[in-house]
Amino acid sequence: MKANFVPMQRAAAALRGAALAAAVMLGAGLPSAWALRSDNTQPLLVDAGDMHFDNVAQATVFTGHVTITKGTLVLHAARVEVHQDADGYDNATAYGSAAQLATFDQTLDAAPGQPRPTVHGRALQLHYDGRSDVITLTGRAVLERSLDGHLSDRAQGAVIIYNDLTDVFTVQSGKAGVDSSNPHGRVRVMLAPRAPASAASTASTATAAASAPGLRASPTLEGH
Repeated sequence: MKANFVPMQRAAAALRGAALAAAVMLGAGLPSAWALRSDNTQPLLVDAGDMHFDNVAQATVFTGHVTITKGTLVLHAARVEVHQDADGYDNATAYGSAAQLATFDQTLDAAPGQPRPTVHGRALQLHYDGRSDVITLTGRAVLERSLDGHLSDRAQGAVIIYNDLTDVFTVQSGKAGVDSSNPHGRVRVMLAPRAPASAASTASTATAAASAPGLRASPTLEGH
């Protein structure tokens, strides 16, 4: 029975990585935009119609209205597959459908006195590559960050790719991004203005910014 819980833990780690990457991408400019530290101490809960674990192939598949919960992280998908390659790297893919996209939501940490952000992502397919630390949202991809329940930042396109190692993100346009709110599948990005900070908080933020790597948009950013 122990082996059955190992792939669940891999799935949680992979999907937490996806949520964290989304938080970093949409949280540029915040003093802190990491997933709640308390989430790491919460139990992993999986609710699904079926689960299949193949020890030889090092693969686990959950099907049937899958819900994965760990603290504030909640993922919904029609199907979730977790694989481990020969070098021990995990890959996780969550599949949605045209009628119901795969989604994840998570609450983020924030600096003392600052509103606590939440992040929401959805797409036909959410994929995390453990070897490259790249998260890819494919098909009607959307990432949103909200503050106190109000939408603050949003990215939309056919494909959204985030590289956690290089802090580079790419949003691509195309037919896979077409939906009722984006009939031409173009890249759409909304960034809310940041509230002015006091001199003290400005100095603190500047110090933190100087010690942290800057987020860089990919030179291949597309918007046809």
